[in-house]
Amino acid sequence: MIWTIRALKICGWSSVLMGLIFFINPYLYAELEGANFENIAWLRNLGAALISVNGIGALLASSNPLKEKKLYDVVLLASCLETIALSWSTYSWEFSATVPWLIIVPLLMAALVSIFLLVFRP
Repeated sequence: MIWTIRALKICGWSSVLMGLIFFINPYLYAELEGANFENIAWLRNLGAALISVNGIGALLASSNPLKEKKLYDVVLLASCLETIALSWSTYSWEFSATVPWLIIVPLLMAALVSIFLLVFRP
């Protein structure tokens, strides 16, 4: 159970952090990755989802993963679907970014978190 709680906290805090960057200042992230500003609305929207579902949802579920199993499953589903979508977009390189590691590193982190959530599912 300790690993389940750790997986949820890693998911929660990393999602809140990335979500806040995307939600509050998506232009900063786009500028860092060398992207144009055409799709800032999508980045801000993703930030809101990361903060709410993956972030706060995971942190709430970490208080008692067995009792909060339905919430855990929602966080797990969101994390896995977002990882699949990011993988697909990375494979097709649907980004205007010119600094690939700023796309690939978050993808690897998202994949790792999703795997942890799957492996340590209560």
